[in-house]
Amino acid sequence: MATGKGLDPSFVKSIDWPLALKRISQDVRTDFIHAPHISIIYAQAGDSLVDQVTRELKAGTYRSGEPVTVEVPKTFRIPVVDGTKRIFGPNYSRPGSILLPSDRLFYQALADKAAPVIDNATDHERSFSHQLADPPSPAMFHSSRACWNELQNANKAHARTKGVKYALRVDIANYFGSLNQHKLINVLSDRGYPGPLASKLEEMLLGYTGERNSRGILQGMYPSDLFGNFYLAPVDQFLKDDLGVPSTRYVDDLYIFLDSIESSVSVVRKLIPMLRSYDLILNEAKSKILPAKTLLTEEPDLEELFDDAFEEAKDQLTDEEMQSEYGFQAEWDDDDEGDDENREALELAATQALFDSIDDYPGNEENIERFCLPLFARAGSDYAVDHVLEAFSERPSMAQIYAAYLAGFLANTEVKKFLASILKVETTMDWQRMWVLAALMQAGGPVNGAVKNSLALLESGERHHTLRASAAIYAGRFGDHAARIKLTRLYSGLPTYVQLAIYYSSRNWPAAERKTAKNSWGDHSPLHVLLTTALAAKVKKS
Repeated sequence: MATGKGLDPSFVKSIDWPLALKRISQDVRTDFIHAPHISIIYAQAGDSLVDQVTRELKAGTYRSGEPVTVEVPKTFRIPVVDGTKRIFGPNYSRPGSILLPSDRLFYQALADKAAPVIDNATDHERSFSHQLADPPSPAMFHSSRACWNELQNANKAHARTKGVKYALRVDIANYFGSLNQHKLINVLSDRGYPGPLASKLEEMLLGYTGERNSRGILQGMYPSDLFGNFYLAPVDQFLKDDLGVPSTRYVDDLYIFLDSIESSVSVVRKLIPMLRSYDLILNEAKSKILPAKTLLTEEPDLEELFDDAFEEAKDQLTDEEMQSEYGFQAEWDDDDEGDDENREALELAATQALFDSIDDYPGNEENIERFCLPLFARAGSDYAVDHVLEAFSERPSMAQIYAAYLAGFLANTEVKKFLASILKVETTMDWQRMWVLAALMQAGGPVNGAVKNSLALLESGERHHTLRASAAIYAGRFGDHAARIKLTRLYSGLPTYVQLAIYYSSRNWPAAERKTAKNSWGDHSPLHVLLTTALAAKVKKS
């Protein structure tokens, strides 16, 4: 169904490109990487981007590029073996990625076309994660909290079923890194995904792993959530049709309900080879058998607190707001400058009660923070400021949410000084520094020493280019004429991604310098051309 080497025009025409753009604009709110110089293209130059991608697809000249990937700290830390006390070393980490605009647009479009196929092929009585929102919602999925609640209710129902005595909890090791791309494409094709689109998707996925192998899928974007969740649909079907056992699943966490320990022997012996056929193995440290009744008693008071807070928020926010932000994590916009315009009057008594319980439920701290802090930020409540200042260094994995919350309180001198000090701490990961700079960009002016530190980070070739880009934007926004001269001098020796950040920062420069930047850099690459269009549209709208 292809025309020449290009994609059949009928497929190109059938894609809802405006919906793909809207979903990307929602999705970037929770990206692992702060990239306002990229996200402005979706918001202000979307039509030009669509024209570029559709033209290349029809002509057969579209080629996917490389993702932008950075190491993101995980919650879990490496334990230190010391008989005298329980201490922990550095955090484990995982790759967090974004795609550059043309790739992200096409990836989202391919996912949108796959969504109804996947929805029809998903057993919604067994799979509860990443449930698709009603089209054409800009949010691709229902809120994670709503999906999690459905899983918990299903687990409790199974645990109460007569004859069920045990639950086999299965965790899969390195799930997103092990996913077999060919298997994914084959399962999608078997379920009715059009062949030409499947071929394009496979080409993209293979390109993102550097063509070293056909394993793994990028983490941190709507399409990857969709495809990653669907990859285990055959396992749901295997448990139902071949083994005849009840089960539930949340992404790669499986609960299998059994009448005896003896039954688990047969199930595990058959499940392990089945998983291996999909290049997956059990996580031996996390998989376990537990009495089913424990699913009824696992922190019931905490669940009640969560339910109360969820209902409180649901009564005050629209369905779209509930769906669009994965736990209400707010959008970053470096134009906000920490003002009060985006704050809402919210009643958060139940949310405060949930947050107050944080010390009572060890191991659940981050779950509570991920739910409460974005709501406090939305309401402009400083209820958790002291807590976040104290916890910032202890929980690197929470830097993005911590920084987003503290960004609303930059009028507080203590908060501003604290964030600036983080930039100079040697053990701070580049990913953490990137989000600290994102927060400091919300200030109405520079923080003492931050421009100098940003320029030093930009110049250091040892720093990740995502951090260097954020440093360039900060220095370009708040630096003086000498700082702008330095940015201009450094420009030619930097990666394209960082060059774009410097060009983006020029929108805050005096008119003559802005014009010089546009004339010098505006057509350096197709991305520069798109950014030029976006910057011009932004000025016209403001």
